Amino acid sequence: MKNIKNKITIVVVLAMVAIFACIGLTSCENNDKTITIIKFGNHPSLNNCYDGILLGLKEGGIDLEEYTVDLQDSNFDSSVSASQAANAVNKKVGMVGAIATPSAMAAASAAKGKIPVVYCAVSDPVAAGLTGEDAQNVCGSSDILDFEGQIDLIKAFIPDVDSIGVLYCTAEANSISQLATLKTVAATYDIEIKEVSVTNANEIPTATDTLLAKDIDCITNLTDNTIVGALDVIIEKTNAKNIPVFGSEIEQVKKGCLASASLDYVELGRATGRMMADIILGKTTADGNFIKIKDSFKCYNSVVATALEITVPDIIMTDVEAK
Repeated sequence: MKNIKNKITIVVVLAMVAIFACIGLTSCENNDKTITIIKFGNHPSLNNCYDGILLGLKEGGIDLEEYTVDLQDSNFDSSVSASQAANAVNKKVGMVGAIATPSAMAAASAAKGKIPVVYCAVSDPVAAGLTGEDAQNVCGSSDILDFEGQIDLIKAFIPDVDSIGVLYCTAEANSISQLATLKTVAATYDIEIKEVSVTNANEIPTATDTLLAKDIDCITNLTDNTIVGALDVIIEKTNAKNIPVFGSEIEQVKKGCLASASLDYVELGRATGRMMADIILGKTTADGNFIKIKDSFKCYNSVVATALEITVPDIIMTDVEAK
């Protein structure tokens, strides 16, 4: 009888050890059909990317009823992106999707080639270290801006423009790269770019005041998530000075920017989602390459133009306020 009790005790102990081991180790979980998507923050263009990704996954043959799509919002904090990426890798999810450069860099760093990482809306994947030997099992899409189209649009609204202001965050590698390109393009138009940098969102109100004191004709936005996330603050200050802001995509124009040579971020997300589907279904691999959607369309906000007393040029544009 004593031997039987001892055997029962051993079995119970072993079972408890197994249970606790399974709780402590993610290897006991089967997360192959989990797609973690890390979105750097909550603003319309990044939200449009996410909506497009879901469309692209479906169009690519993924039945989302059979998968878990785990959306993580980093609230514009790179350290949060890093933690979310590490957690996804520890869970051994099937794939990590990353929307915006900081999230993409965090995901690639955490995955180290173990899990496919597919990014969306990274303006300069090369500068962000998301290509080549250092980015194994990584691919995605780029949202590089049409800088010539943007300056042409600005000149259509402000023919005698000679100085354009830019706010950017030094923590976003894509913004530094974009700023350099914008300066090169602007120089061909004899336009000076006057920039002010921030390290985080808390510095944006003061930085906006500093930029407005630099005798600028307008402000143009990069695809800088930290700056765009505080667009309401910027618009309030620029409106008070009667200085127009040109957005980097249509959602910013809807929120109060004057105009933009804009990309369609739903379409960018859709193309990214199709890439993800092909990898999941084994049709291709994350090979370090990225796609670009270069075609832009011009849009403007007639309500903003009226408020700023700016004449709308006679060019083909979409009025975001048109009913």
